[in-house]
Amino acid sequence: MTGQALVAADSSEIDVATGGDTIEFVTFNIAGQLFGIPVLIVQDILLPESIASIPLAPAEVRGSINLRGRIVTVIDVRVRLGLSRRAINAKDESRVNAANKKDLDSAEERGDAPKHKKIKESDSASDSNSDIKELSAVEEVKSKKQDHMMAVTVEHHNELYTLLVDSVGDVIPLSKESYEGNPSTLDPLWREFAGGVYRLEGRLMVVLDVERLLDFRAKI
Repeated sequence: MTGQALVAADSSEIDVATGGDTIEFVTFNIAGQLFGIPVLIVQDILLPESIASIPLAPAEVRGSINLRGRIVTVIDVRVRLGLSRRAINAKDESRVNAANKKDLDSAEERGDAPKHKKIKESDSASDSNSDIKELSAVEEVKSKKQDHMMAVTVEHHNELYTLLVDSVGDVIPLSKESYEGNPSTLDPLWREFAGGVYRLEGRLMVVLDVERLLDFRAKI
């Protein structure tokens, strides 16, 4: 198992803003839906390169990584939310497609094939060679991030867990006064792991309840 590449947070990736009576959230996307978790529990944002499988682990447990000498469990948030597993990168795609087909075939045999979960509501290039070289390096990093799933490492009961997500967004401050409870249109399974919502400009951000998400004794 190799080490993980730590993604440096820059102004284009994470824009930290402060305010008065606000809470800061790290935002990320899963299947086109915006989620957020409190920034205070986030330890790292990673670009996972190698995840070691864990025999007999639940489907939601993607495996483990070595994070600076610590073994950290990787939770596939897509699977936890009832969505299909996706490839971490292009090299992983064929293996994941085969695994998804196997899971679907088994579910169909049991008569409980999963349904897609969703929320009904919400919705210059330089001419110089030196500049081109600099831009190509930046674009290479951006392209790699787009092709890979991202991972957000959080602390929970003095243990570290890495949440595997489709992509990571910004860190944004939100007023406590704009907080709302879960809408009735939120999928029942997602409601189990949602701690409320914030209505942003044209989007609905679901606050992910990490306590519930990592409680595998919870009924889903």
